[in-house]
Amino acid sequence: MLTLFARILKVLNSEDSPWQIGWAVGFGVLAGLLPFGLLTILMLLLVCFFTINLSTFLLVWGVCGGLMLIFGDPLEALTWQYAQNPVFLEVLASTESLQLLHFHHTLVLGAFLLGLFLLLPLAWLTAFFVTQYRLRIMAQMRKWKVVQVLKASKLVQIYEKLS
Repeated sequence: MLTLFARILKVLNSEDSPWQIGWAVGFGVLAGLLPFGLLTILMLLLVCFFTINLSTFLLVWGVCGGLMLIFGDPLEALTWQYAQNPVFLEVLASTESLQLLHFHHTLVLGAFLLGLFLLLPLAWLTAFFVTQYRLRIMAQMRKWKVVQVLKASKLVQIYEKLS
């Protein structure tokens, strides 16, 4: 637990751009919502082409993948409810590229649409919060006596090992 907290602090205090961290969170949510398949592999290739914080991406991907175990069935039921249009179902079932990406499965379709819907707002919010953290909180925290005392603790030793 201390190692995870230290890694989060390392990312927040790193020289990475807030947008690199923001896009990592956005793409991590998108990849985490999707069941593993060709679409997820394409998402990983896309992430490799961009300069984003890979550790943040992997952490968010894992957390969202775990949340999909809980919220997968309601998302699939919601997608099934709205995907009952026969023309829409015919296009999804007859197009080979959409079949290859498994868009004819309601869970994949719903997760992909939800991930696309959340991608930009999550990236923007994360970049905003990282910027605000760096401007306001990080500078103030370094001045606190508690932080100066904690620098001798095990948490800071773990943090410095990772740096």
